[in-house]
Amino acid sequence: MQLIARLVSFVSRRTQWADGHVFAVTPERIALAEGLRAAIAMAPLLAAAAVMNRSELAFAAIGVFWNCLCDPQGARPERLRSMASFTVLGAIVLPMAAYIAHLGQVASLAVLFLLVFLCGLARSFKPALGPMPAQGGFIAQLAVVIGIASARPFLPAVELAGFFLLGSVWAIVFCVFLWPIPLRRTATLTFLAVFGRLEGMAACLQTLDAAPTVDGANAQKWNEYDTVYRRGVRIAIERARALAARDPGIGADFERGIDAAGRVFSALVAIGHARRGASRSPDEVSRKLLARLRQLLSVIAEADGLALLHGAPYEVQATGLLRDAKARLQSPGTCALDDAITRAVVFAAAALARLSEKHDVSSPPLVEAGPAPVRSSRSARGLSNWITGAAARHRVDQIVWRHALRVSVAAVVAYAVGSWLSVTFAYWGAIAAIIVTQPASTSTWTRVLERAVGSVIGGAIAALLLTQVSSPGAMALAIIPLAAAAIASRLVNYGLLVVFLTPMFMLTSDLIHPAHGLIYARFLNEALGAALAIAASFLLWPEKGTNVIQSTISDAISANMKFAAAALRNQDGATPELDVQQRQAGLASARLETTRERLLLEGRRRSARLDCLRALIVDIRSVCGAAAVVEVLADGTASDLNRRRADDYDALAAGLVAALAKSGPVPSMAASTAPVDDLDQAIRNLVAEVNHYASISSTKLFSKRISS
Repeated sequence: MQLIARLVSFVSRRTQWADGHVFAVTPERIALAEGLRAAIAMAPLLAAAAVMNRSELAFAAIGVFWNCLCDPQGARPERLRSMASFTVLGAIVLPMAAYIAHLGQVASLAVLFLLVFLCGLARSFKPALGPMPAQGGFIAQLAVVIGIASARPFLPAVELAGFFLLGSVWAIVFCVFLWPIPLRRTATLTFLAVFGRLEGMAACLQTLDAAPTVDGANAQKWNEYDTVYRRGVRIAIERARALAARDPGIGADFERGIDAAGRVFSALVAIGHARRGASRSPDEVSRKLLARLRQLLSVIAEADGLALLHGAPYEVQATGLLRDAKARLQSPGTCALDDAITRAVVFAAAALARLSEKHDVSSPPLVEAGPAPVRSSRSARGLSNWITGAAARHRVDQIVWRHALRVSVAAVVAYAVGSWLSVTFAYWGAIAAIIVTQPASTSTWTRVLERAVGSVIGGAIAALLLTQVSSPGAMALAIIPLAAAAIASRLVNYGLLVVFLTPMFMLTSDLIHPAHGLIYARFLNEALGAALAIAASFLLWPEKGTNVIQSTISDAISANMKFAAAALRNQDGATPELDVQQRQAGLASARLETTRERLLLEGRRRSARLDCLRALIVDIRSVCGAAAVVEVLADGTASDLNRRRADDYDALAAGLVAALAKSGPVPSMAASTAPVDDLDQAIRNLVAEVNHYASISSTKLFSKRISS
């Protein structure tokens, strides 16, 4: 376990640049036990298919695999709901598609379009037809295609549904009741990955300390620190929080560890901000304090899991670092830079020293409880309100039905073209189109790239296996480890999943419907499905990047200004409320960076607006960094001046958002007054950059109207 943990931490630190993208790599989500469990669950069904020479039993094994993909992990009620929902939906659409496809080509295309569209309403961004999980809707679309490819009369179609139900129900019983795997192991790897990234962030700050000027190569290092390290650590912390929310059984020590990681992150952000605006390098004592903090983070990142929190050697180091940093604050002669770094180290060391304390952790509910539901059928108003609320909950959002329709068209055209060209296993093209088509065109491009690379590697594995295995028993033995690897890597990276998924389904297809030329058919269908997915993404209601980026900028500005105002009002240091504000600010900035990079993938590299946006992102992050300094340097007293400044910042944020929405003039700060501190100066810079961005946007819009 310790070797795996160190390997995961090593890989996580070197793949954090990909966070925020569809090709992100999350090595801490490797699920070796889940993969082994899926393989063992599939093994008896594949063995029965080989021994009894009944290829239909392979559909039961496919049902096991699909339900393992739908397993969200975590608490048992959520897992049961997700897996049972998919089981019911799959048992309906699979035989329906198989029977109607038996009636002819036109009927096949019609039912393919209709069922893929209906399942797509549950697949997209949010469930449109109730609490059906999105993953279940997505896998159900694949079940529709498999049903179309397995056309048969009514009774054989019902028999097909029976095999599917056998596998799906067995998966639920085996995975949820007979072999439940807690998330504790995943939590341990996630915990170590977070602290590994914090150690990498501290190491980056140490290299930046070596060069006080921000130009040339050092400017590139600062850009890497702002975009890669800050974004990577913030996303890793939020992934850990989401994991804790998924299963309360992980334990309070995990939540306390992630809370401490958030405080250390704030301290490192504050050090980076103080260092960036300094005219000289820190003195030797400040350097040693930062080096000791990095060493402490390294000890935590390389330790044996969450057991570290129970009276481990790190506590001695944390206490010693805290004591020495506090003594440093009492020594005369420190400049503002060294004082800020030392206070930040005190802030981080105090958070880490408190990790081993035993106390109950209670979190307030995320959503306040609403009014009790109306139970009396006599009340016409209560019934009307219930119907109105249900309609609002199940209203099909425009984005949802558009994407469902887009996927349906791509799948139908891919299957029709493949059938017309008499391509072997033409349904593979429809499956590729369903998987590759994404709501955003840039996401489709990256998914095509990942799937292409994964298919090439997986196809090579399949070619090797097909030359070595021929009997049903040998194929079943080859499918089992491939299924285990696919389930184990499903949350790590999509391209890695495809590497194992490709040979697995090629062998399964050959087991059910033996055919020649599988490799050629695979690549031809993949190319056809990818081409149609790209065409559908760009031709059928493509999402406009302008509206998306405007709202993302507004969200980032609002969240960061809100954190700045909260830091001024709350001078008690770190509090849960302030932690939430900073998390929201960091996530909003990360989303803005990701949106800009996605637009760059669309070919807008020469856009002046995106160049200006890069500078705007830097200024937004500077506001967050300066606010983190205010949080770290809090002395327990909130002055009237700071409260007035916080009120002014709230009003200013509303004005900036209105200016971006073209509903009002760009606000300004009084030029005659000198900046109060770094936070005030950072907000002045933000206002100027918003003004610049708004002017460029207005000019482009005016030119576009003139040309039209």
